[in-house]
Amino acid sequence: MTQPAKKRTCARCGRHGYPAASFPEGHLCWRCLTAALAAAGTCPGCGTAGRLLPGLRDGARICRDCAGITREFCCLQCGTEIGMTGRRRGPTRLCGPCSVTWTAARLLDDGTGAIAAPLKPLAEALAATPSPAATLEWLDQPHIRDLLIALAAGKLALTHQALDAWPRPRAVPYLRDLLVSCGVLPAVDKQLREFGAWLDRRLEALAGHPHLRLLRQFGLWHQLPAMRARAAAGPLRTTAAQYACSRFIQAENFLTWTDDLGVRPSALTQAHIDAYYAGHASHQREGVRAFLVWAAGHGHIPGHLDIPRQQPYTGQVITQQRRLDLLRRFATDEAIPIRTRAAACLMLLYAQPLSRILRLSAADLARDDDGQTWLQLGDPPSPVPAPFGALLHQLAATRHDHVPANHGSDWLFPGRHAGQPAAYRPMAAQLCEHGLPLRTARISALRQLVLQVPAPVIAGALGFHHTTTTRQHVKAAGPWSQYAGGDREP
Repeated sequence: MTQPAKKRTCARCGRHGYPAASFPEGHLCWRCLTAALAAAGTCPGCGTAGRLLPGLRDGARICRDCAGITREFCCLQCGTEIGMTGRRRGPTRLCGPCSVTWTAARLLDDGTGAIAAPLKPLAEALAATPSPAATLEWLDQPHIRDLLIALAAGKLALTHQALDAWPRPRAVPYLRDLLVSCGVLPAVDKQLREFGAWLDRRLEALAGHPHLRLLRQFGLWHQLPAMRARAAAGPLRTTAAQYACSRFIQAENFLTWTDDLGVRPSALTQAHIDAYYAGHASHQREGVRAFLVWAAGHGHIPGHLDIPRQQPYTGQVITQQRRLDLLRRFATDEAIPIRTRAAACLMLLYAQPLSRILRLSAADLARDDDGQTWLQLGDPPSPVPAPFGALLHQLAATRHDHVPANHGSDWLFPGRHAGQPAAYRPMAAQLCEHGLPLRTARISALRQLVLQVPAPVIAGALGFHHTTTTRQHVKAAGPWSQYAGGDREP
């Protein structure tokens, strides 16, 4: 009969409790064993590289052989020496990659003991993860396990539409991006897909609204087709879905307001439009205009109504000295994360909106034979001054360090989800946290640029519409209108 374990005093920390292992120096508790097996590197005793260093000699970490530890710490599957990275559920003493492989094979079992054929690319992608511990933690979540099992067993169709209908939507986004990145699902613009799914849920929740039919037409017949057309021409900005949702909500609020007044949309007068604009905030006035223009053009409201045009934001600007101080700080302060520094410099140097910065790829960054760095923001590419060029190349080289799940992507600012760029809101929050006034900094940079270089040249090189650079040049009181683009006959 096995004798019950006795409590012992840990040889390293002195705590009294049940031992986890017995080393030549004495018993170790679980905490000290975990710490011992977390150390790896070159053993100072024998000079062997890539070893676990669980032993101690004169305060230095040494390998198992040099410490005289007889217990082996090797993966039972592949024989690799491992630390405390194996799973405690399922088979013990598996290395991280083998644990992921074992777990994925069981979650993706189609009921015959084999991985479901359509999901084999997913299993291979999971097994190749550069971060096994994080992948195991993700696979351990009950809502993820349930979704994977349902897909493998055929209880849930392997389509975007079926994933949209899954009752636990929190499990879907990360897995969907993985399925797209490994070719299991076809690629669909994320912003377009998110807005389509949101619109379906919103319309379902509006059942009984007196103007549901009109809202359905606006969302399904106007907004979605417009987004599909833009997505066909290129990836939508990271704020596109948020922007479309806001426009739909403002249309809904406006129609609710008219219903409260007892006025049908077809009976609206200019007084009603003016009253709404006078009594609502600027973001509400700006948001509802798209609906009103569409409704007037399609005969849902009187076509003669004057829909006020929202004036472009002119706002306050920071001084050129303040802009240069911010550039100097973000270029040199290594205490700020490099992604935040690079995004701030791109905004301050080239007046780029954050949504466009996040969609830059590593291929947009190049260095010529003379060592000059170029960035493709428009046509032609823009030169990058030396200190900022070095910062961007450093970002490109280390961009996957903190997002291993997105290791194969080409984004200059990769996000946590496979194949996706960094999310807008967290990055905006980080920039604000480090003292960058996003809107005023960008407008100030653009005004300085159009004072130094003709506005049409800035528009082409930095990817702006010419009316944008023209407007900011006028605000900056510059004489760019004297610029003559192209060659002219004398």
